[in-house]
Amino acid sequence: MSIQLTSFELSSEALIGSLLALCALFAFCRSLLLEDVIFIPRKTKHSWKSIKLLEKVCYCNACEILLTSSAGLFCDCCGVCSHSANMCTKEIDNNYRCKDKWIRNEKSMRHLWVRGNLPVGVVCVACRDEIDYHATAGLFGWRCAWCHRCYHNNCYKNIDARSECDLGEFRDMIFPPYCIVAARTRESVRLHLAGIKPPNIESWEPLIVIANTKSGSSTGSDVVSLLRGYLHPLQVMELGTRGPQDAMQWAAKATPRPCRILVAGGDGTVGWVLNTIHALNIKPIPSVAIMPLGTGNDLSRVMGWGPEPPASLDPVAILRNIKRARSVNLDRFDLQVERLHYRLPIQRHPIKTIHVYNYFSIGVDALVTYNFHKTRESRFYVLSSRIFNKLIYFGFGTQQIVQRECERIEKKLDLYLDGHLAELPELQSIIFLNIDSWGAGCKLCELSNSDSNAKIDNSISDGIMEVFGLVSSFHMAQLQCGISKPVRIGQARQIRVVVKATCPMQSDGEPWMQAPADIRLQSRSQVRMLKLEC
Repeated sequence: MSIQLTSFELSSEALIGSLLALCALFAFCRSLLLEDVIFIPRKTKHSWKSIKLLEKVCYCNACEILLTSSAGLFCDCCGVCSHSANMCTKEIDNNYRCKDKWIRNEKSMRHLWVRGNLPVGVVCVACRDEIDYHATAGLFGWRCAWCHRCYHNNCYKNIDARSECDLGEFRDMIFPPYCIVAARTRESVRLHLAGIKPPNIESWEPLIVIANTKSGSSTGSDVVSLLRGYLHPLQVMELGTRGPQDAMQWAAKATPRPCRILVAGGDGTVGWVLNTIHALNIKPIPSVAIMPLGTGNDLSRVMGWGPEPPASLDPVAILRNIKRARSVNLDRFDLQVERLHYRLPIQRHPIKTIHVYNYFSIGVDALVTYNFHKTRESRFYVLSSRIFNKLIYFGFGTQQIVQRECERIEKKLDLYLDGHLAELPELQSIIFLNIDSWGAGCKLCELSNSDSNAKIDNSISDGIMEVFGLVSSFHMAQLQCGISKPVRIGQARQIRVVVKATCPMQSDGEPWMQAPADIRLQSRSQVRMLKLEC
């Protein structure tokens, strides 16, 4: 009996041990996959990129030899330069510090001085004379990688190189390394972002940069590399497979201080970020600026950031524009889609909610966008540029002039504006506008107001949508050229569309084919945007 009891006790202990090991393994895997875990590197490694991005003459910081554009590298965090695939890179990795990602138990930080390769036209802080970049060959002058103050060689000898750094002109946009709290859980062997202690910086409102590297060829990657040199490297990130959620953790942990966010991408990327802010209930609500990298960029146009990125990316100009931009409210409309089956009894499906910030449309313009997206998602689509995308889009628009697949769209739906059934003429498209920019910059409200006694006042924060119609794809092309006027249907706070047959639809440039459904559109809340005044 005692032997059987001992065996039972041993088997119970083994079972308990196995369960504990399984729980530990599960916790470890969970810590690696959790959405809210941002890992902080222990060692500061250099992040090498091609010096072609700098568009200036550079010298190797190890051997001081002139670098060619094909064989030169620079660290996009601290700015040190090196030969590629060379002993110079190894020497710099071993002997030259990069920006600290976090500093433990400190309330301030010191300058990180880098020799030579100064920005063109920079002025010495000490003597206020311009540092002539071409006067002396080789590494000349000194620059702090954090505050970007620059000195002549002789002026640098007269300063205290180990003095505290105040982070310079953009201090109110930077997460200082000493404000980052890094911790390690029992389940993880790596440090992660545990919190942020707001620094003692006046009007501190840090900037988080999110770049979609799939938009605008390589422009998104260039934005990341250039801004990492002026901000904390970890607050500048590429949009990965997990979306903007990692970036939002920085905003959540900066509470109660508000954050600013720069989204480098198209309208779809901006909407993705705004939806994530709403889903995670980030408070205070961050204000969002835009670097337009998409094809349409309608929201960017309205907010003053332009229809496309500048020909030459200047990180100082980008950050200064964000500093002087003002925060405004933008309506967020909820598009609720409830699918219907027209048979007795009518069957209803769960309601799907889509957030709309720019516009929602039904008809020929959505069909052109739908065909364009199918082409772009094809494995045979190898080119990625704004000009090539516009040529494809133009081709599908021209095709609809002949085929007219959306003719008499008004017969396929019933439209209710604030509860009243609207009488519709013959149309191929119906457009619901929150902002006065549609189809890559076409201002429908402005066109409608020309030569009209009844003016439409478009506002991005009044909870009202303007409703217009298009009679054909040729009419759509005329509007984009500014030589015609849209069909004015009305304005409404509450919109209902009963779709009786399958129709192409799009929301902020994201298209789909919609089966019969009961659709309701209404303003529910607002987001914060940064608007750049000319």
